[in-house]
Amino acid sequence: PTPAPPAPLITRQQDGMPMILIPGGSFMMGASDDDFLAGADERPQHLVILNDYYIDKYEVTVAQYAAFLNRLGQHERACNNVDCALTRENVGFTSYLLAQDLGDGTTQYTPVTGFANYPINHVSWFGAQAYCQSVGARLPTEAEWEYAARGNDGRIYPWGNEPPDQTRAVFESLSFDNLKPVDALPDGASPFGVFGMAGSMWEWVADWYDENYYSTSPTLNPTGPETGLTRVIRGGAWPNNNHADRIRTTNRSALTPDFISATVGFRCARTP
Repeated sequence: PTPAPPAPLITRQQDGMPMILIPGGSFMMGASDDDFLAGADERPQHLVILNDYYIDKYEVTVAQYAAFLNRLGQHERACNNVDCALTRENVGFTSYLLAQDLGDGTTQYTPVTGFANYPINHVSWFGAQAYCQSVGARLPTEAEWEYAARGNDGRIYPWGNEPPDQTRAVFESLSFDNLKPVDALPDGASPFGVFGMAGSMWEWVADWYDENYYSTSPTLNPTGPETGLTRVIRGGAWPNNNHADRIRTTNRSALTPDFISATVGFRCARTP
């Protein structure tokens, strides 16, 4: 008998995250020659073919990450001996994650009241990877991330080619207070219905970064360079302005995997 096709939407049992099926297909990855906002690392545009995969409909939330840290207990072990994440006690008001020392050697993590459903930030690449593994998932590859954000019609932003505004993306925010819950701004969703892929938080992906990788990338299910110093981040973030070039679907940036920032979060993916 033919196996049943994967369900178009599943809910991850471990954390309740809805995951959207991205049906396998091909697209031109990277920026076209007429995209004057593109950086050199977004070229050459090249054909990529992907198998089916699931990707989180939303960015991972403060509440979900707090629950992970509470399950973990001693959290350095899970994150390559670097911090999985930093909390409000470490970094101040740009974190919505609280840590309370219970006095018996354990720490209780909770979201700031009213911000449970906001995107987690101040999380290292190791902290993102460990979370995804803990819920039976993984970080998306850079190619999977871009395809989920734009589909195969060459669009510049998840919603199309119209310039971004505040109904579609959280960006150009001089204040952290403009951040929104992960399920806000449905008008900014990608062609597959994935939220928050432009602005809000930069998102860690699995790949090492190499500015010249697109010249040598394989066509089928590329996974990035074998080694590197920095990991790719995608999607731009709440303070990015510069004519919104940072929140374009092809924009690439990178950070060392132990780096922790108020502007970086993540989502997970998995193979069906």
